[in-house]
Amino acid sequence: MSGLEALPVDVPREVSSLLLPLADGQLLVPVDTLSEVIAIQTPVAAYDAPPWYLGELNWREQRLPLLSYEVMRGQPLTVTSESGRIAVLSSGNPQGDLPFFALVLQGTPRLVRVTPDELSERSQACQQGELMHVALSGEEAVIPDLSELERACLEYRSQR
Repeated sequence: MSGLEALPVDVPREVSSLLLPLADGQLLVPVDTLSEVIAIQTPVAAYDAPPWYLGELNWREQRLPLLSYEVMRGQPLTVTSESGRIAVLSSGNPQGDLPFFALVLQGTPRLVRVTPDELSERSQACQQGELMHVALSGEEAVIPDLSELERACLEYRSQR
């Protein structure tokens, strides 16, 4: 019996996902990871924060860290384009200390359908906050490590 035959019947053959545009590429996340896309706003400054921790936003009566994914990966901080947005993402840990955080985007997320035939792993070393480099129908993207992003934010917050 092949591995595919052993899978339960309800395993999806495609996953609705989003490509989140960054200054230096794009992130690929499942649709249910994105909670909301909001307009660019100036965050409340964070004292003695790492360069990627841009400050904090008030969102739905919560204080969310605003991150620059590019800076976390060692790139310089870029000026946000006119089409820039902020993505509020679920950390995947709804009962944890940081159920949501925000990322600066350089545009509007784009809906894509991901199937096993269209997705392939790229052999590239992962940096902080990266889970995997992939190609989706020839487009390069990074799957973020949401747990690591949550951990990095909580680590900074615990030091203040």
